[in-house]
Amino acid sequence: MKTTITRALAPAALAAAALVAPVPPAVAAAAPGPIAGSFTVPCPGFKVVLTADGKVGVIDLPGDRAKIIWPGLTVTLTAKSGEYITYEGASGVTHIEPASDGGQYVTATGRNIITVPKANGHPLGVYFTIGTVNWTLNADGSERGGMFTGTGTVVDVCAELAS
Repeated sequence: MKTTITRALAPAALAAAALVAPVPPAVAAAAPGPIAGSFTVPCPGFKVVLTADGKVGVIDLPGDRAKIIWPGLTVTLTAKSGEYITYEGASGVTHIEPASDGGQYVTATGRNIITVPKANGHPLGVYFTIGTVNWTLNADGSERGGMFTGTGTVVDVCAELAS
C-alpha cells in the first residue's frame, strides 16, 4: 500500500548523528546545497529505509547557535513489507542552542521528520512533527528528560508503517 502525504517538512534529523552529535562550535553558514541518499533507520521490531532528496543548509548564529534548514526536501520511508509514506516539500527549521553544561537545546518548528534513538525509557523510532517540539541533549549527545515537549503534534511513523 502506498501513502503519499504532500506536506511541508524539514527532517530535523535525517541521520541520528545530526541530532545526537553536538554541533561544532564554529558551524559555517552555508547556502542550501543538495542532499540525496538512503539509509536504514530503526523502528521498534523492524527497520525502514529513509530516502531523502532535496537541499540542506546550516545557518550559523551568534552565541554558537545554529539553524538547519531543508528546503525542497522529499523524504520517503519504506518498510520491508513494501508499505511506504512520502513527505514532500519543506518549511520546518531545526534550531540548536548550546546549554551551559555543554549540552544542547533543540527546537523543531514547522513540519519535520525526526529520528529518535532508544533512550530514557522511550522506544527508538521515526516521528513526523507539526508545529513546535523541543528536546534537550547532554554534552555526550544522549537525551535529557522527555522525548518531546512543546505545543506541536507528534505522529509515530513507525506505528503507521507497522499497521
